[in-house]
Amino acid sequence: MNSQTNWYKTFFTGLALDFWAKAMKPEYTDAEIKFIKEVVAIPAEGNILDAPCGFGRHSIALAKEGFKVTGIDIAEEYIKTLKKDIDATKLPVTAIHADVLEYEFSEDYDLAVCLGNSFSYFTYDVLFRFAEKVYAALKKDGFFVVQTGALAESILPAIVTKDWMEFDDLLFLTERNYHAENSVLQSDYRIMYKGEIENKTAFHYIFTLAQIRRLLFEAGFRTIEQYGSFDKMAYKLGDKQAYIVAGK
Repeated sequence: MNSQTNWYKTFFTGLALDFWAKAMKPEYTDAEIKFIKEVVAIPAEGNILDAPCGFGRHSIALAKEGFKVTGIDIAEEYIKTLKKDIDATKLPVTAIHADVLEYEFSEDYDLAVCLGNSFSYFTYDVLFRFAEKVYAALKKDGFFVVQTGALAESILPAIVTKDWMEFDDLLFLTERNYHAENSVLQSDYRIMYKGEIENKTAFHYIFTLAQIRRLLFEAGFRTIEQYGSFDKMAYKLGDKQAYIVAGK
């Protein structure tokens, strides 16, 4: 049975996969990659780790820019989708089906990215272990770029308890409940498509920006910058997302 600490291990199946594939438009992914290239100096043909990579939208986009990419994800269906894209495009992407917390990386990376709001899946101690693994996998002067919409400064000022989205007749309903006693945001989803209905629950651990900065410094990173938008403005209270750039 899933709990707050392992829900993501089985969440990404069925209609949830279809929704995220429809919701994340290529134009948005391209804007993210452009932004990352502007805030991080990546060597030509540099080696990049995408963890977790989901269905590989960032891995493929980065590979199209000439980088060598390793994408890793715990969701088998995502990795199958990515491998099909790799076969079709012949791009320099390696797709690995594994738990990023357990996998031992054998390459040195110029850049690691954790995008798609997955950085908040873990408790503080597990998140620290993840940051340490990434730090160890980076080359000297490498960078770690984290995107998250789950900072306390983003969530708590104006939490939306209920909303819905629709993409190509796929309806995605969300009801949120913030558990103040352990700073966890519970999101109950109902996904409906052509008479098929799926109910899923996700949990995101909410930390302040200061807590994330301390965690990354303690993991070994020397420099940390944070942005609230693609125009490279500094992150501030109420911004819907943060891009945190940590240098080794």
